[in-house]
Amino acid sequence: MENSHDIKGLFTKYLNKSISRNEYDALLKYFGKQNDNELGDLITRALSEDIAVNDDTELNEIVDSVEYKLRQKLQPRKKLHLKQYIPYAAIIIAALLGGSYLLLNYHTPKQKVELITDVKPGHSAAMLTLANGKKILLNEVSNGSIANEGGISVSKNKNGEVVYTVTGSNDNLDKNLNTLSTTNGETYQIVLSDGTRVWLNAATTLQYSTNLKEGDKRKVKLLTGEAYFEVAKDKQHPFIVETAKQEVEVLGTHFNINSYVDEGRTVTTLEEGSVKVSPIFNGTHKNNIILKPGQQSLIANGNINVRQADIETALAWKNGEIYFKDATIQEVLRQVSRWYNVEIKYKGIPTRTVFNGGIKRDSNLSTVLRILKLSNVQFELKKENNTTTLIVQ
Repeated sequence: MENSHDIKGLFTKYLNKSISRNEYDALLKYFGKQNDNELGDLITRALSEDIAVNDDTELNEIVDSVEYKLRQKLQPRKKLHLKQYIPYAAIIIAALLGGSYLLLNYHTPKQKVELITDVKPGHSAAMLTLANGKKILLNEVSNGSIANEGGISVSKNKNGEVVYTVTGSNDNLDKNLNTLSTTNGETYQIVLSDGTRVWLNAATTLQYSTNLKEGDKRKVKLLTGEAYFEVAKDKQHPFIVETAKQEVEVLGTHFNINSYVDEGRTVTTLEEGSVKVSPIFNGTHKNNIILKPGQQSLIANGNINVRQADIETALAWKNGEIYFKDATIQEVLRQVSRWYNVEIKYKGIPTRTVFNGGIKRDSNLSTVLRILKLSNVQFELKKENNTTTLIVQ
């Protein structure tokens, strides 16, 4: 009975009204073993509802109904204690959908869900532009050697990453400028010539010389978008990441920079190590600050603020999730737009509902749309001339 597949089987039998009395008792007994009696009672009541399932849509609605009841029950509790209940909700979701992940919070009554169409999630892809102007679609080339520029080889490994490897003398390396770009619906990983690993989110452009050297420093430019850096340690050569609004200097550490133009600010989140952040205003570097692990800097209009970071939220994209915490619908849909490659249009005034929770990034758009419906957000999906538009009312 401890196996999730057994639980799923019993759920299916129950929902189809083919469960035996012994199996039904076993199902209730399983949830009765949970330590939290109040939550156990809620699950028991949900199980006792007279519901029949005829197709996947109805099954999804049942999942949403159970999830909604759990969240409504837990809503009055302090946020600090919410995480201890998530595994119970996950058991129900996993049992019904065989492990699918859906833990979005919402605060409005459940509505009838009508899926108009669907959009697949983004995927691993990028455009590499070499110093000679040659453009390479990385998702279309085979693994192995791609180019050799001035003593540095460029290849694609079995994991699909672009890898730069020094093959010549460090003293004679050319400074060939390369650019790696992702569009909406794309993400990619790269290993630079010093061993630094970089994850690029959707709609991101990273520019760098193949040998990274600029004097006694290593330097790259994040022209736009979002990237996570695992910088190789080299105390003799600090690593610099330059954006339009700031410069970040490190020796070796893990951090994330969100520099999308439509976000209106540049956010640097430090996971480990330390970084020096220097705002740039009108081409001039202003006073810098040092971030400690777990801190986050926000730069807007030339001003910088530091706060404690929500690491789970800031790094969700790199860990394969779309995750929100007290986010407005505009914030949610900016991420949706970039990852699902859809344009967003609003009719009327956007809802003031805030969203908490997340979905796996490999989920289809319909998962997000179902939650929007449950939050009383109306929408239309239209596709015209290869452009998909989500019209939100």
